[in-house]
Amino acid sequence: MNIYKIFLLVSLFFNTLVLQAKEEKISIQLDWLHQFQFAGYYIAKEKGYFKEENLDVTIKEFDFDVDLVNTVLNSKASYAVGKSSLIIDRLEGKKVVLLAAIYQNSPMVLISLNKSNIKIIKDLKDKKVMLTPDARSAAAINSMIISQGLNLKDINFQPHSFKLEDLISGKTDAMGCYLSNEPYILDSKNIEFKIHNPSEYGFEFYGGLFFTSQEELRQNPIRVRKMHRAVLKGWKYAFENIDETVKIIYEKYNTQNKSLEALKYEAKILKELAQFKEGRLGEIDFKKVEEIKRLYLLLGLSDSAINFKLEDIIYDSEKINLTNEEKEYIKNNQINLISNSNFPPFTIEKENKLSGIEIDYWNLIRKKLNLISAIEVINNNKEANEKINTNENNLKYAFGTADYENINSNMSMSVDKIKLALTTLVDKPYTTSITELANKKIAITKYASYYKDLKKKYPKINFVETANINESFELLQSNKVYGILGKLPALSYNITKKTISNAKISGIYNENYELRLHVNKENKVLLNILNKVISTITDEDRKLIRDKYNSIIYEPEKDYSWVYKIIGFLSVLIIIVVINNRKLNREIKKRKIAEEELNKIANIDGLTNAFSRRKIESILELELNREKRYNRGLSLIFFDVDNFKLINDQLGHSTGDNVLEKISSLVNNTMRKTDSFGRWGGEEFIIILPETNKVQAKNIAYLLKEKIANFNFEIDRKVTCSFGVSQFEETDCADSLLTRADNAMYYVKRNGKDEVKVV
Repeated sequence: MNIYKIFLLVSLFFNTLVLQAKEEKISIQLDWLHQFQFAGYYIAKEKGYFKEENLDVTIKEFDFDVDLVNTVLNSKASYAVGKSSLIIDRLEGKKVVLLAAIYQNSPMVLISLNKSNIKIIKDLKDKKVMLTPDARSAAAINSMIISQGLNLKDINFQPHSFKLEDLISGKTDAMGCYLSNEPYILDSKNIEFKIHNPSEYGFEFYGGLFFTSQEELRQNPIRVRKMHRAVLKGWKYAFENIDETVKIIYEKYNTQNKSLEALKYEAKILKELAQFKEGRLGEIDFKKVEEIKRLYLLLGLSDSAINFKLEDIIYDSEKINLTNEEKEYIKNNQINLISNSNFPPFTIEKENKLSGIEIDYWNLIRKKLNLISAIEVINNNKEANEKINTNENNLKYAFGTADYENINSNMSMSVDKIKLALTTLVDKPYTTSITELANKKIAITKYASYYKDLKKKYPKINFVETANINESFELLQSNKVYGILGKLPALSYNITKKTISNAKISGIYNENYELRLHVNKENKVLLNILNKVISTITDEDRKLIRDKYNSIIYEPEKDYSWVYKIIGFLSVLIIIVVINNRKLNREIKKRKIAEEELNKIANIDGLTNAFSRRKIESILELELNREKRYNRGLSLIFFDVDNFKLINDQLGHSTGDNVLEKISSLVNNTMRKTDSFGRWGGEEFIIILPETNKVQAKNIAYLLKEKIANFNFEIDRKVTCSFGVSQFEETDCADSLLTRADNAMYYVKRNGKDEVKVV
């Protein structure tokens, strides 16, 4: 063996080792003990989603001695699960990045037993309440208490024992609990209880925030994206397969010895809190984070002057984190793709136009990076490799783990994994494994990069070497081979484009071979750029490209003409009935749409999406009747935008309309589900608050006043509102209740504005 061949083999061996590098070892620190609350992380590990991303992940159970944020910032764990209080940590200069919010509403609530006679929040006065000592974690509960007119000093707070027995025995009157845990236990013991949920009072905090550090994102952006992708994939599977997931947790992650029923109950509640059916898994909303931040500041939980851009704390999975050097490289260089049109549908050249799988992926990469780019077709592999070796800005695709004719290039991460498939004539059965092809003649292109691997792995298959795929199909058509083994897209393309009616795909196997980009080994900058952009290609992107070229024929065509003859006569009769039914359904649909539109016009204000005056008046009458019957408390808030005429006159009516829309949105995001909000007219609004006294209504009005005054309306002046509050009295009718609130609001208007008046 000459020196060149030895050198070639050594180089190929080295390249293979590089591609099969060890999995990156990292860990996730949980913020509580093992349970369904962390199901997505367990599933990502058990189902191999981490492994698919070349990640070796350790999941660490909570320890009371662990500081979650510092653990991540000090790289003791690269990732962790936390609460909305991470926003305060960021305000205090701790550079965390929120990757995904698993729960759109926190499961943390306050629970009291019915025997304690705590029916409403105000009943907590002078009661014993167990909450975590960290006021940040209990911020939603504290906000709920304050918003209902109760001072935190009026409550006897106790350190949380995390023992439900303390609530049952009366050692405490109320306890901070999780919706997904304690209610199940109390129900199983037939103990009656009441849940006081902050989200019902407008305080919607995130739960289960998956986070990392800015340093991890800066140094390992590809790893962060892989973790983000694998974790969300794990959560999706967990929520879609609850029974299977619960069984895995019960058997492998059950340090609390929970029953299967308890885990299933937890799963059901958490799936609702994740708003999984609504498609909001992992979503982090900029406006919601801003609202939570403002609330923390209003509660005095952070007096730090440090602020942050929301873009710095909320991870954008689509963003490509390029260094300044990489940005300059893209700006100053043209990147050239060298393609080979001998292997459709990877590259298809027709009438001087290029298409195909490789071209589509390149166009996607080029668009994401805004590259200056060109494509050159060179069908000789050695010539193409020489182009890469002599020009650092040239690159090409390669299929498999190594390009056997090019030892002077580096390979990118996998662009896609291409499956191998079997093509046979239509009379052959479907096979699920390559091992079923033992002792059969199977045509395979001898120059295929996967041929040597398969020959070694499956020695019992009688491989018949061919020069190209065309020769393979000729052997199949003449019954000289049982089938053809090759890349799924290539086999599918040849069957459909050549209109081979007697051939089909008879097996798709788990032998995945990776499509990568080969780059000049000296151009590390381009390689890093490509890896970063390839990591942003989603499964949806890949599916679109694959489906475009995988026109797979699985089954032979059959003669169904006898069926058509039988149903031909019936079709004439059916068509007549269908036409008449369609006409009738169309009319019904039109009528329903018209009714819905008329109902919307009558009940919803077209500008602000608040209730119309007509609708709010009817709601008020209903609430008055209910209040007279049950006497549970009913209050009104009447408010008006200060100096609104000047906004319209000086900034224009479109700006004024925009202000009203934003105020309406702020109010809607603050109100409880039981409250009703409407536009009374012009810049005047009304809020109907059932089961609310005037003190509680005053607190809500003050919260709204602060929200509006501190909101950035993106105009050159501060927007404020004046508020009037009234409570139903025994002799009241709708007019008298409204008049008192209206008079109180105008009292504020005459005496300085931007204030709340209660009558």
